[in-house]
Amino acid sequence: MIARHTALVVTLAVMMLACGKAGADDARLTDDQIAVSLNVRYREGGPVACTLDLAVPKDRSGSRRPAIVVIHGGGWIEGDKSSFSTTANRVPGNIIDFAARGFVAATINYRLAGEAPFPAALDDCRTAVRWLRAHAEDYHVDVDRVGAWGNSAGGHLALLLAMMPDEKPADAEPYAEQSSRVQAAASDSGPIDLNYQIEHKQLLTVVEKFMGGPPEGARAALYKRASPSSYVGEKSLPPLLLMYGEVDGQVDVRSADAFVAALSSAGHTQISYFRLAGVDHCPHSIARVPYLKGVVEDFFLQALKPAPAEKN
Repeated sequence: MIARHTALVVTLAVMMLACGKAGADDARLTDDQIAVSLNVRYREGGPVACTLDLAVPKDRSGSRRPAIVVIHGGGWIEGDKSSFSTTANRVPGNIIDFAARGFVAATINYRLAGEAPFPAALDDCRTAVRWLRAHAEDYHVDVDRVGAWGNSAGGHLALLLAMMPDEKPADAEPYAEQSSRVQAAASDSGPIDLNYQIEHKQLLTVVEKFMGGPPEGARAALYKRASPSSYVGEKSLPPLLLMYGEVDGQVDVRSADAFVAALSSAGHTQISYFRLAGVDHCPHSIARVPYLKGVVEDFFLQALKPAPAEKN
């Protein structure tokens, strides 16, 4: 059935396809050229939450590498980083495949809603980004070239990492001296407007669990803070890649349409939007529309390419 899928592609900046060689190694690395570390702790917490798996090219010569943080989905109530670090079932978004293109790639666990509501998951994602920057010397990372990719709930969190202002954490927080803002983000069906989700009864129960209740009283402001749609008016946003299915029963594609239109009206030009006809939830990671793998990799290769050298 995938072969019948067509896409309406709205690209507000010609910045991706055929330009991938500038961002990371030209040649694809083999598995034996990649070192994988599992269950690395990036902050204190439970035995599962607050750990990450890391894939790093073994060759540390040359300039520092761009990095990608991979955030799993599961409605903020389930899921695990191992979905994107196993060798046996390499679903799109696997950190080993990102490392094969020359990235340092980490897939993270974070506190799920059953343990703590928003903003706990976002706080953990931000801490993981700061951890990666704090360990840049260890893993040969360029701290100015960090991206985030996520599917479903993970896509929502990836967008927040890219769009929310970089709030300085409390000094007691781990790696507080580092920035948690990313320089590019890709969302595979991530919820965009949590109030829209409630109003249209899509993921209603899990959204309310994630947010600690319905959008009433003081919590109404929290829903706004947790919605990527709230940040279209930010003066400067990094490149974004949005992939949404036309028949998605969990995240209405019309919310993505409205999001892209608002971003365009606000003057943001580095937005690439893939609206897939006849496709349900998560066109890249679950539906596995074949060409999206190249689209995602090339997006990050271009968006996270080194800045041009200044001329004297």
